[in-house]
Amino acid sequence: MGQLLGTFTGLITAFAIAFVILTFGGVMPEDLISSTIVADFLSHTDLEMRLAVVGTVLYPPLVGYEGLGAILSTGAQGGTVLMALAWGTGGLIAGLFARDILSGILAALFAVVAGAFLTWILVFVLQTDDFLALFGGASMYILEAVLYGSIYPAIAAVVGGILGGGITRERD
Repeated sequence: MGQLLGTFTGLITAFAIAFVILTFGGVMPEDLISSTIVADFLSHTDLEMRLAVVGTVLYPPLVGYEGLGAILSTGAQGGTVLMALAWGTGGLIAGLFARDILSGILAALFAVVAGAFLTWILVFVLQTDDFLALFGGASMYILEAVLYGSIYPAIAAVVGGILGGGITRERD
């Protein structure tokens, strides 16, 4: 039960932190989040596109690969400090709820992977109305970008999961 709860709370925490920081990004330092990403985020009024911009921040492109931001032509085009901050904190919360080091690592890792698949579905729905194309070429290209983009967040979340699980584990 703790690992499942940790997965959901870690995922929600990471997305909430990124969403709030992008919402108030005008007063944040440029080192934390670029003003162009904040401008892209604030230029959209619908929640779906804002969540897609958050997805570009949370799943940055791997070096040498095209990322989600390039596919959407909005949001983050590379890795940001906000990604590490959000996923590190999300992994910490996941580990705290999992209450063990191994469970904390797995909860944090599952949170990143579940968020990647949810971001893929969101971007797919924004791109097309045809649900039969879910396993088509364009959809698989988006999935590839998001899964490649989940490698750096997984590292940050696992470090947080180790810390959170280590803090709350039962001691002999």
